[in-house]
Amino acid sequence: MPSVQRVQLDLPEQKVIELDGLMKETGVATRKDFFNQAISLLVWAIKERKKGRIIASVDEAKKDFSEVIMPVLDIRSR
Repeated sequence: MPSVQRVQLDLPEQKVIELDGLMKETGVATRKDFFNQAISLLVWAIKERKKGRIIASVDEAKKDFSEVIMPVLDIRSR
């Protein structure tokens, strides 16, 4: 069995409310599961950026896209 380490976060109350709302909206039952999902998405996005790809939201009907802009995904500057 892999070792497990506890990670504790201190968040402002508004962020906890936002987190709980997102969990309810997405049907994720636990904060652990929510963070695991979020980390998986971020790992994928970072790998894609390392390949030189753009992370974006695509509106297929309008043939339009909006790039996701996050400092953590600005791989070019590193």
